[in-house]
Amino acid sequence: MQSGRPISFSRGDNGDAYIGGCLVNDLVKDYGSPLYILDQQTIIDNCRSYTVSLSQYYPHFRVMYAGKANLTMGLLDLLASEGIGVDVSSGGELYTALQSNMKSEDIIFHGNNKSIEELQLAIDHQVTIMLDNDQELDHIMQYSSKTQPTKVMVRLKPGIEANTHDYIKTGHSESKFGFNLSDMVSVVKTCHESDRIQFLGIHAHIGSQLFDPAPYMALVDCMVGHLVTLKQELGIDVHQLNLGGGVGIKYTEADHPLPISDFMTTLSQRLVQRLDEKGLSHPLLMLEPGRSIVGNAGVTVYTIGAIKSVSKEKTYVFVDGGMADNPRPLIYHSEHLFELVRGPVNGDHSDNGQFYAIAGKFCESGDVLAQNVLLDSPESGDLLMVYGTGAYNYSMASNYNRARRLAMILVNQGQSQILVQRESFEDLVRLDRRLERL
Repeated sequence: MQSGRPISFSRGDNGDAYIGGCLVNDLVKDYGSPLYILDQQTIIDNCRSYTVSLSQYYPHFRVMYAGKANLTMGLLDLLASEGIGVDVSSGGELYTALQSNMKSEDIIFHGNNKSIEELQLAIDHQVTIMLDNDQELDHIMQYSSKTQPTKVMVRLKPGIEANTHDYIKTGHSESKFGFNLSDMVSVVKTCHESDRIQFLGIHAHIGSQLFDPAPYMALVDCMVGHLVTLKQELGIDVHQLNLGGGVGIKYTEADHPLPISDFMTTLSQRLVQRLDEKGLSHPLLMLEPGRSIVGNAGVTVYTIGAIKSVSKEKTYVFVDGGMADNPRPLIYHSEHLFELVRGPVNGDHSDNGQFYAIAGKFCESGDVLAQNVLLDSPESGDLLMVYGTGAYNYSMASNYNRARRLAMILVNQGQSQILVQRESFEDLVRLDRRLERL
């Protein structure tokens, strides 16, 4: 997959862009601009990169899509059809999953500060809860019943540093997520001995957008060591081992992630080796990929408005979206690949390329999606594509400046369908209330 484009991306003889067999210009005419587009073929291919590799080297597995990357009922329906489960991290995500084709047993519920209402929703639907702290344990014990014990996994801090952005590191000892390793035995013992809890296993996650498999190999070694400890000290055979997610994707030419299949092969072989060395049975291996399933499946299409030269060195291309529909450049200084929808005819490039800053329409100086993007003579009214926006764009979108959130569609084999309708002006004020008295 070159530069994070969807698998189905192509250009016609006249240079026009197609995704999923659909002409991008026509999609914008039908659904409006800006527009989120997801390619079904890319999503399915990414899912199968996990399942095929794991089936070969560690057949006792379950892939649980990290719903925070991008969560809609329709997307979950597609993933469920591929045999993928989902992990959720809020009551809203949990409710959405329960409205989709996902079965309750195919959902796990994360979070470091779950409310009583959220816990009750999970308990009522027999969803597995990822236990994060002592207070949560007390609440689960209080609201669960002996006749229907709540399924629980214990989240641990593995103490492993991953080479990624500080905001998406989760495995280090000062992370807000999970129990310290020194508390593991006592917490697992409490869960195992309770008649209101069904202890399933242990979990750890070291971070996101990882290219180097070395931290994952360290995580395997670390977690197998914990399985040994629980076996020796408590006599427990842990039935489920969740190693989280975090496999990176290609956003720009500077990114060089391992193919998913290679990553899974390396991880699976290491896990089998370490389990066999310790004489342990093979637990159900669970993984939680999010970005690596939907990230490169997504493209955002904007319409160019004004083009403003502010100095000899800088010219802005303004688009009809920005930080409200893609906050990642502002938060993480992330980079994407940009291209005009109208491309070179027969692969011939002109000599009119120039570097531009791509800026949004929001009332913030920081609303700049990219600096130094090479474009070939952009004009007002042109469509501009941004690749690699399938993850953490829609899910982090906001109504800042009372912007209407974008429509999101799924394309495949020349057909398109709506996953999320575009918000209307009426939607923006639907929950507002006028003052009854002054």
